[in-house]
Amino acid sequence: MRISLAPMQGFSDQIYRSTLSHIGGVDVFYAPYIKVEGGEIKPKSLADIAPEINNGLTVVPQVLANKTDDMLQVAHTVGKLGYTELNWNLGCPFPMVAKRQLGAGLLPYPEKIDSLLSDFEAQSDIAISVKMRLGYLSPDEIWPVLDVLNRHNIKEIIVHPRIGKQMYNGEADKSIMPEIMPEIISESAHPVAYNGDILTAEQARELLDANPAVTHLMIGRGLLRNPFLANEIKGETLNISQKRSRFSNFTVEIAGRQLNRLQGAGHFLQKMTTYWEYWSQMFADQHKVLKMVKKCHSVDEYFSVTEMVTNNYPLSSMA
Repeated sequence: MRISLAPMQGFSDQIYRSTLSHIGGVDVFYAPYIKVEGGEIKPKSLADIAPEINNGLTVVPQVLANKTDDMLQVAHTVGKLGYTELNWNLGCPFPMVAKRQLGAGLLPYPEKIDSLLSDFEAQSDIAISVKMRLGYLSPDEIWPVLDVLNRHNIKEIIVHPRIGKQMYNGEADKSIMPEIMPEIISESAHPVAYNGDILTAEQARELLDANPAVTHLMIGRGLLRNPFLANEIKGETLNISQKRSRFSNFTVEIAGRQLNRLQGAGHFLQKMTTYWEYWSQMFADQHKVLKMVKKCHSVDEYFSVTEMVTNNYPLSSMA
């Protein structure tokens, strides 16, 4: 079983990826998407995937594009950095993205996907994998897109069982997965992976039992909530003391590295609060924990409060 970290803007940067790798369990790390704007790639996107700071990690860059030239520019750039695979984002649901026929917003236009892939394959040797939703307006949109992908050299299709219009609301449509996942696997000429609302090891095992052909799970928010989730899916058991110690090391390392990167206490506290919106779910009283973190007004207070929480507050049943 291969487990990967999903690409998450604002969360799964190089600092998070490399620190999570110290816990283990995750085999592949998908970097947040790279986008061409005004004919240029933002230097920040390239800095995040620089090989020298991702040493020892299997990282796959991701691209958000709907034009061949933009895809080729990103492919050429990451290829020069030594990457051999590029993941194409056909899943981002945010309206500012989708309304421009990017991400999930491109799914209703299979002919455009076909044309772009044809032009791209004629000019680039880099392998392409696809991360996609079932559709943007309807889950039925997956079938014509799947027909298109079958005509091209796609390394893997990673399916998230929501439509774009859902954003991240509600639950991923697991109710249809026992029926639709085998059909997707059967209809696909390429390997199919699963992504979406895998929050516990039990959920992962149930999904794999129902879909034995799936050998790759991509996990996003589940690994933000519980950094030990990949280990647990693979059968590792940690006692409470081990979890507290490793969780403390994990959060302190990320905080220390973010403190060195960010300018000013305000930016640091804001950044760490976004992480604790997920990390607080490791504790039984997550709302109280998050409230305490939000009330921190200095770097010293942040480290004092989070150390106290990590060492003393009861862990949730999920942890």
